[in-house]
Amino acid sequence: MSDIESCASDVSRWFIENELLLNSTKTEAVVFGTSQRLPQVNKSQGVWVAGAHVQFTDAVKLLAVTLDSTLSFDKHIIDVTRSCHYHIRAMRHISLRPLLTLDAAKAMAVSIVGCRLDYCNSVLYGMSQVNIDKLQRLQNNLARVVVRAPCTSLNIRRDLHWLPVGHRITYKLSHHPENISCLSASLPVVTHFSLSSTQILAFFQYKSPYQTSRYY
Repeated sequence: MSDIESCASDVSRWFIENELLLNSTKTEAVVFGTSQRLPQVNKSQGVWVAGAHVQFTDAVKLLAVTLDSTLSFDKHIIDVTRSCHYHIRAMRHISLRPLLTLDAAKAMAVSIVGCRLDYCNSVLYGMSQVNIDKLQRLQNNLARVVVRAPCTSLNIRRDLHWLPVGHRITYKLSHHPENISCLSASLPVVTHFSLSSTQILAFFQYKSPYQTSRYY
């Protein structure tokens, strides 16, 4: 833990030297590891950041992506499905839906719901099939609302030129291979520390005192 606290101290000093303020009261910390190794980590002590004691949490939200301690993305999928279901229900009951053309309904669906399914989906590569199926059901329901069909089939997605969720994730990785190499660089601070010959990630999310929550 001393290495992590030293790294946090360096970040705090960098903030001060650049006339910025590190709000330690809004700082979050999480330990990443496998479900077998995490119980071996003593997370009750927490870590000191800029003179404040920060307890480890089970998940942190970074750029609207919820990162849990095992990187299963279960909590992130729950948040995405809740938001998408809300907008799909709103689109289904919109009073102007019969007056919209297919192209207009498709554009609305992609801009409101489709963007949430595609947002940062490259980090979902390797996610469990259970979570992939949850997102796929969302896309199927969205396709049914767009074409006003009573049931969802493969032909509906094909007519809309929509790739399945799993294929969309793979396509983004193959189309932008730099995402893989730049994934770790997008995180503010990532520190490795050794514990019983096992590498575990400790991640800190720093927030400005003037930063407000925003959903993307």
